[in-house]
Amino acid sequence: MLPFDKFRKAQEELANILHEVDQSLSEKKRPSVNWVVSSVTSGSVHLTIEGITTDRVAMAAIAEVVTTVETGIATLEEYPKRPPFFSDRALESARCLAGLIGEDILTIQVGANSKKVNLTQHLVANVDELIGAHYKSFGSVEGVLKAIDLSRKPLFRIYDLLTGKGVKCHFMPENIDSVKDALGKRVSVYGLIRSREDGQKVSVEVEEMEVFPSEIELPRIKDIIGILGGED
Repeated sequence: MLPFDKFRKAQEELANILHEVDQSLSEKKRPSVNWVVSSVTSGSVHLTIEGITTDRVAMAAIAEVVTTVETGIATLEEYPKRPPFFSDRALESARCLAGLIGEDILTIQVGANSKKVNLTQHLVANVDELIGAHYKSFGSVEGVLKAIDLSRKPLFRIYDLLTGKGVKCHFMPENIDSVKDALGKRVSVYGLIRSREDGQKVSVEVEEMEVFPSEIELPRIKDIIGILGGED
């Protein structure tokens, strides 16, 4: 059974997304469509929301809002990239909607007709990266490369040896071989860093990567003396 408070929350967040996108699309920057719940079916709960046409609002305008929301949700599932006409509030509502998935709600789909987008925790993480990281700067981040994810936009994670905190590092697909070779090694990555207000680094758009030698590969004192021209 689906708890009523979660059902109501899902309805509110979906309505917020439609409202915000509608307002962003409107030339007068205010909502132009009235949205109503037209049906609710049981079993796998299916909530249908429709836009009401008026003398001012044509079906084409309603369709544009629905399509923009659908493609925007799909974008947020794939990348930490702000979709067109999505305000911060729309992003927050999309995050909250996806965050409802758990024991009571196993899946949430958003879409029109037969075209549906499944919401997952990927969307939550991508929105966190978008609106949680307010500061951008170029710089370097060091850590141990421990995870590679190729399911969507290629990324790997590096972890600080002291704090254990991870940073997502987005890289170009053509660099996959060098990334694989660096798995488990300490690296330094350079690129555009997104950080939170507290200074915590969230992600890096990797432009360069340096792999540090392991302890086995480091020269011994004896080798250093030889390099400097000292006696054996």
